[in-house]
Amino acid sequence: MGFTGCGAVIITPTTGTVYITIDTWDDYSLYVDGIFQAYVTNGYFTLTNVPAGYHTFEAYGYYYGYYGIVPNKYIYSGVTNYVTITTY
Repeated sequence: MGFTGCGAVIITPTTGTVYITIDTWDDYSLYVDGIFQAYVTNGYFTLTNVPAGYHTFEAYGYYYGYYGIVPNKYIYSGVTNYVTITTY
């Protein structure tokens, strides 16, 4: 029995990493597409394995009631993406 050909399988990533920055001090509940992801206490958070495509990122402040939203942010697969949520 013999094998011929390369046989290599190329796997294309379908998810990306997202570094999130929240611009004001508060403790935040972080949501992506309306689904709770994390409680953020220092203004920075990293999400991994986010599916490629458009997503909405939201932050709800705990102490001061700040709120911010980034709608329809495109997340690219196989790379690092950056999202800054400006709160009011």
